[in-house]
Amino acid sequence: MPGLPDGYRWASTLTEAARLLDEATVPVLRPDDTGRAERWADILHTYPAPGLLPDSPPHAGVVSLVGDEDLGELVARALGRPHHVLDPARIQDAAALGPDGGSVLVVARARALTLSVLMPLLDALARQNTLAGFLTGRDDAAITFATAKLLAVQPAQARPARTAVLDGTTGLAHVLSSGHPDQRSNLTDVLAGAWDSLLVDAHGSAAHASLGTVTLCGLSGPAEHGPDGTVLAGGCTPTACKTDPAGRTRPLAPHALRARVLGLFVCNAITLGEAEQYPSDVSLALDAVEGHPQAVLGLLRGDLDTNGHEPRLTAASLHSGARLGDIAGLLDGDGRRRGIRGPSAILLGDPEQQIHEPDSAIVAPAPPVTAPGRPQADAEVLSGWRVRLADAEALEHGLHASLAQRPDTDLSACVEEMASYRQAALETLLAAARTPDEAWEDRLEGHSLQWGRVVLDILSRTRGGAFSRQLTAARAHHRTSQWAPAPACGYCRAPQEFEHLTSPLGLTDRRTLRCPKCGPALSLPTTLDPLVVTVPPALIAGQPAAIHVTFPEQARGLFAVHLRPRSTRRGSYDHAAMTVTPGRHTIALTLPPDAPLELDRLWVVQADRFHVAYHQQRIPLLPHPGSTDHPS
Repeated sequence: MPGLPDGYRWASTLTEAARLLDEATVPVLRPDDTGRAERWADILHTYPAPGLLPDSPPHAGVVSLVGDEDLGELVARALGRPHHVLDPARIQDAAALGPDGGSVLVVARARALTLSVLMPLLDALARQNTLAGFLTGRDDAAITFATAKLLAVQPAQARPARTAVLDGTTGLAHVLSSGHPDQRSNLTDVLAGAWDSLLVDAHGSAAHASLGTVTLCGLSGPAEHGPDGTVLAGGCTPTACKTDPAGRTRPLAPHALRARVLGLFVCNAITLGEAEQYPSDVSLALDAVEGHPQAVLGLLRGDLDTNGHEPRLTAASLHSGARLGDIAGLLDGDGRRRGIRGPSAILLGDPEQQIHEPDSAIVAPAPPVTAPGRPQADAEVLSGWRVRLADAEALEHGLHASLAQRPDTDLSACVEEMASYRQAALETLLAAARTPDEAWEDRLEGHSLQWGRVVLDILSRTRGGAFSRQLTAARAHHRTSQWAPAPACGYCRAPQEFEHLTSPLGLTDRRTLRCPKCGPALSLPTTLDPLVVTVPPALIAGQPAAIHVTFPEQARGLFAVHLRPRSTRRGSYDHAAMTVTPGRHTIALTLPPDAPLELDRLWVVQADRFHVAYHQQRIPLLPHPGSTDHPS
């Protein structure tokens, strides 16, 4: 068995280890594998001399899970901290966790630390404002080795801190130090160096992480084994990783990385339960625990993608003199800001450990999400705009479908323009759902005004105004759900009916009003109120007619008023387009003196945030008083 440095001794049992503590010697249980023992001895030779810690930090304790009491008691004695046992079934019982605040070092064998235990335990400790770290390993020997590293007396360093960041997603390496917040380096130099902290940001799993030409492989022994202890055919070996059968990359074990703190910002990097990832003994976290690092900090879950922010946040916190438990809590808070429920990170190490004296030379990066203080867009507002856009798209589809029966190049051009403004609005809306800024709704309003102008332009750009086509398109994706009586027609006095329309596609309900003699009088979504339109009892050829349109409070958008001949072959006699404001608008429209005497039409169309309301009235055109000759 390889020799250990002064102050450490091999032990065969936990009982013998407890006796060595009584002799002020740090015990390490002998591992079954000679290779592990040799590696551990070599690593401990790089650490300072150990010292038992009878004076623990205030309010720092050791907790062991039921079944791991013997290990917990050994660690608590070595660290000089109080110890109590926790039954995982009582995690939700605040009294079982101990007093609020302070910190706990949870001691348990790795197989006991499944997500079903870790998630509620971390949540419960966070609610009590208690910092948490875990002391664990593949077996009892690994846990005593991890404890021995904690007892190596290394006070917080006053010298400038140095952190290396390996970005496996880009292949770049960065060195962060006082006065040099971001120096470029390379993978070879970083892997060959010794660091206060080494942070890995990469794609991978609980077992492997890709660093470009190097693959971090969590193999600890000479071969990969399955749950039953048999060697896995085709599994990893020290010279070949199963993730790269062609051998293009070099496998490297985390235990070989020389750093006091190792950060693994890899999805599911710290997975401790035996059956929670691929069922084998290859594990990045558990291999790192048996290596140089005193602490391993990393991601607990697979639904939080990193983007370079977390490693730099961690580096800045380490350099600021923060305790490791505080940093784990900081990473959890960062995950919550990104929509993660529950803990995001976990510390395998002492939550009270402080690596550096405060050094503010590295500034913590700003969150890569919504700026501080910027509220999220209101979900109800977002949803309302999404429905309006769906209504607009349905109207466009209805108009486009009409072109198959009656082609109209002018109408086709209008529909294309409407679609372009609606698409721009949709892109603005989707961006607002992700990262809203203060002006997102103003931009949507702008797109809706452009869309509304094109809708109103249809009345004058197309030969017949396409009014009836618009009425048909507006209801094309709806079904009649109810009829109701309405007041008599203002012109012919015929009985009218209200029709209520609903859509199986979730579009906004609509209402129509129709006269059996005069035809459609009203078609509008339930989001808009019917307008009060006052017209003269008759039109006089060659004279202006005063049309009064009254809008309710809160009305907005655009509207157009058209005087149309009965025939659809000519354009409007006169029209006006205006911006909606609450109150009464008076529009003077003039008919030509030679207009044929017939029953003309008045159209009033309002466009408001991708919703369109249509009003139609019939008005007779009478000859000018005293006229004896008028075209028929």
